[in-house]
Amino acid sequence: MRNWHLFILALFIFQACGPKVDLPEGAPALEKTAKLIEKAKAKSLSFKSLNIKGKGRFIENGKGQSFRYEIRIAKDSLIWVDISDPFIGLGVARGFLNKEEVAYYNRLERNYQKGKSKNLAQYLGFSFDFEPMMAVLSARFLDWNQNWYQDYQPGKYQLVNYPLKADQIPPAPGSPLISQSLHPKSYRPLEYRFRRPQEGQDMNILLKEYQNFGLHMFPSTLDLTYQEGKKKINIVLEISDLSVDESLNFPFRIPPSYEKL
Repeated sequence: MRNWHLFILALFIFQACGPKVDLPEGAPALEKTAKLIEKAKAKSLSFKSLNIKGKGRFIENGKGQSFRYEIRIAKDSLIWVDISDPFIGLGVARGFLNKEEVAYYNRLERNYQKGKSKNLAQYLGFSFDFEPMMAVLSARFLDWNQNWYQDYQPGKYQLVNYPLKADQIPPAPGSPLISQSLHPKSYRPLEYRFRRPQEGQDMNILLKEYQNFGLHMFPSTLDLTYQEGKKKINIVLEISDLSVDESLNFPFRIPPSYEKL
């Protein structure tokens, strides 16, 4: 399969309310925004390292490919991804992302890309940010130094980082418009959405079917959809194994014979 780098980079890629708010039918009980955020943070998975394994499917403009994956995470530091063939386990691609750098290599096509995150994002034509992907892959509340406003919705709590009143100033041009939805009882994330309207970019991530992995509640499926113009990428990660705070290493060596893209 070509374009494995798109899979890895798509992975890296996302007011206190008053008492007189009119809630829509089916909305959960009123919570002050600051209290809601406090509860969501308290329910977020606490960890130093994560190891996530499973199988998935990559679909680009209607054409799909299955794979197996392993994702290793050092909290607030590094995201490492390894992709392999779903049947014989042959390694296909490997990549990592930290706050400053992103790199990957494709074993099948014997090529690689490496560079500063901002520069590589500009080269590839879409943006990806470390902090949101860290939150998404670890199913945690995304803070990211944003001002959050409540957008009242049936069946869930929803926070957005843009003012809901038309007379208020929207985020600066190019800044992502973010929404995140929380379960009305557990306060765990259900959905994230990242939009950059000026660039025509839209990424939506659904966290489905939370279950127990040992002592930890975690979604059993992450469903990511990225759309930009006519290009549409869907990545579904089915999680079969989750390990927390194990000692991990993050091997990454680009063979000298590989060609830089």
